[in-house]
Amino acid sequence: MDMLLRYLVENGIGNDLAKGVLQHFQQKEYKKGSTILDMGENTFVVCFIIKGIARGYYINDNGQDITKCFSAENSWCCIYNMLHETPSEFWIEALEDCILAEISVDKLRKVLSSNIEFQALFAKSCCEAFMDTDEKGVCFQRVQAKERYLRFLELYPNLEKRIKQEYIASYVGIMPTSLSRIKRNL
Repeated sequence: MDMLLRYLVENGIGNDLAKGVLQHFQQKEYKKGSTILDMGENTFVVCFIIKGIARGYYINDNGQDITKCFSAENSWCCIYNMLHETPSEFWIEALEDCILAEISVDKLRKVLSSNIEFQALFAKSCCEAFMDTDEKGVCFQRVQAKERYLRFLELYPNLEKRIKQEYIASYVGIMPTSLSRIKRNL
């Protein structure tokens, strides 16, 4: 939980408040390949990734596995559980052995209602997630696959060697063979 404490302090949460907030989190471990969140479910927790990588994905109408997003160390996942109480429309799986700090939505709401600093951090995290999603949508409409891949590298530095190429290709919206061709020509 030291990583979460450091993250909170580095993002404007006072040390005493950060230590108080940490009491509401529980550490949970997920093995590589296990499901953190099932489609159709809401676990009513928000997670901070201490170690590992998680992938959000869904299955499209053609039965294809489509990668929606990645989350790695020092980032949040399952934020959608906080934003609305409906079942998830995608899965979140552990791509590596993961250690997460989980906080229940109810406890998170209590922390947010009483701490302006934490409200600001949460708002910033939600805005970043929204902007990344919005930018990905615009990017898919306006730029070629090579630029989408370069944007992936920018958004997720140092993850390329840790993630299967098929997941990166799915995220970028191309076939793995096309991704190999793009990488060869860079």
